[in-house]
Amino acid sequence: MSSPGARRRPVILCVEDEDALRRDIADELAEAGYEVIQARDGEDAFARLERAPADLILCDISMPGLNGYDLLQKVRAGGLGHAETPFVFLSALADPRQIVDGKRLGADDYLVKPINYDLLLATLDARLRQIKRIRSARTDAANAAAASSLGLTPAEIRIATSLTRGKTLAQIAVELGISRTTVAFHMRNIFNKTGTSRQGELIALLLRHGTS
Repeated sequence: MSSPGARRRPVILCVEDEDALRRDIADELAEAGYEVIQARDGEDAFARLERAPADLILCDISMPGLNGYDLLQKVRAGGLGHAETPFVFLSALADPRQIVDGKRLGADDYLVKPINYDLLLATLDARLRQIKRIRSARTDAANAAAASSLGLTPAEIRIATSLTRGKTLAQIAVELGISRTTVAFHMRNIFNKTGTSRQGELIALLLRHGTS
């Protein structure tokens, strides 16, 4: 059993109609530290997404029934909260037209079979880091706006935003190039302005304002 503070493993939805290949991909991803959901075709994949979210979708293009293109369109328009989920295509055909078609539909990347697993892992890692940066920047902007609405100064906003990202006061001091004493001074002002007395209470207040 994992500890409460254990880091969550990214979840990859692997959609591939060739059973042996799908299992091989799943084994490689699991060994690399990912949690893998396997789906045998587009319909199966969409049904699984309705039950549980995925951090990235790795999908074959040519499949019976709902193919990769169809699944991508359905996922993006399906209201499942997957408009931003990275979508990486797999195909046995290195046809530039497939790449163009996939990009136009909203695919983020394209890998050709036979699979180079080093390239596969590097691609997934890059796409997951990219979406994490985008979401982190959006969250920081929302939290900064929330802090500003509470009457905090620019310096206080930077400190408050860093707290919502899980930074300690010591880390904030190093990050901003100021002393711990200066951070403590700003924290007293922040508590006074927000009517809070603890960091957890302050963070909860900022997150509420940032999502309202």
